[in-house]
Amino acid sequence: MKGKIAILKEIGKPLEIVEREVPEPQDGEVVLKVLRTNICGSDIHMITGEAFRAFGGLFFPIVPGHEFIGRIEKLGKGVNRDSIGNPISEGDIVSPVYFKSCGHCYACSRGRENVCLESLMSVLRNAEKPPYFVGSFSDFYVVRAGQKFYKLPNDIPIDITSAINCALSQVIFGLKEIGIEYGDSVAIQGAGGLGLLATAVAKDMGAEKVIVIDAIENRLSMAKEFGADEVIKLDGDFRERIAKVKDITGGGADVVIELAGNASAVREGVKYLKRGGKYLIMGAINPKQKFEADPSVWIGENISLKGVSLYLPHTITLAINFLRRKKNQIPFSKMFGKFEFENINEAVRSALDKIYPRVQIKFD
Repeated sequence: MKGKIAILKEIGKPLEIVEREVPEPQDGEVVLKVLRTNICGSDIHMITGEAFRAFGGLFFPIVPGHEFIGRIEKLGKGVNRDSIGNPISEGDIVSPVYFKSCGHCYACSRGRENVCLESLMSVLRNAEKPPYFVGSFSDFYVVRAGQKFYKLPNDIPIDITSAINCALSQVIFGLKEIGIEYGDSVAIQGAGGLGLLATAVAKDMGAEKVIVIDAIENRLSMAKEFGADEVIKLDGDFRERIAKVKDITGGGADVVIELAGNASAVREGVKYLKRGGKYLIMGAINPKQKFEADPSVWIGENISLKGVSLYLPHTITLAINFLRRKKNQIPFSKMFGKFEFENINEAVRSALDKIYPRVQIKFD
């Protein structure tokens, strides 16, 4: 049986769709038929070359994509349950953790798989070598032995479950890490896919006021549908935005979340906080971004700053629970612009142009 993969061979060049033989799963592996995959911001950073400048570039070729869901096509020897013990069989739909920890380093021994260096580096694999289907911009995906995955219930539409294993689990984990308490005021910088989901999650965690800041009008309108109490257009003098946040929150936000993807947002966002506030950085992942800062202000204001990447695998179960409770209350599907796999380069262009909060690719 053959399947197709979309290969990135060179920065600035279109993805090339090629056919490869779908491998038989080895012991402990699972072959998934990809149903939906989304274009994450990190995929765009890889395609444009921004993500790996600090490492001297990116090895090629790769198959991008990691935010997805798949249907079990074939089970390898010894695999009959998902990562929390649910019985599985061919035909079940699952959400895999897109990274894999080493299991024996200092971080893993303390239950912090998201801090494991292998987790960070395990996302990309060489597309020239078997098993070929190593990213979700492809018909199939090979789940490695030891890579966690979770069976999905049948009562959540597959278009919205596609965001579980990256965007949704990321914001749930990040907001738990920074700590949102009942009655908190929260300001969110950026209303892309992560920003919209963070808005819904923050309200679900008990935030009294959620303010969303973005430059694109239709995203601000959508943020209100996801639970934002106030929205602020990213234009004009930054001091006016700071004053608005301070006025809405009565002196400053308890928590500010950076999901805009650039360092200038950090410089501004810290100033949204009240004394003793907490700042969460999750979007500005590109290396060598810089901004001027006065640490004495952070000290004097008793401000906490925290960066978060990846998540603990069990967060997927929390994301499933969240979607089951909120699927009829929040218009999750409105955040997606949808494209067929054959039009993947058009989908990438729309993601680059920020036409939709999240771009989704559909497979037959």
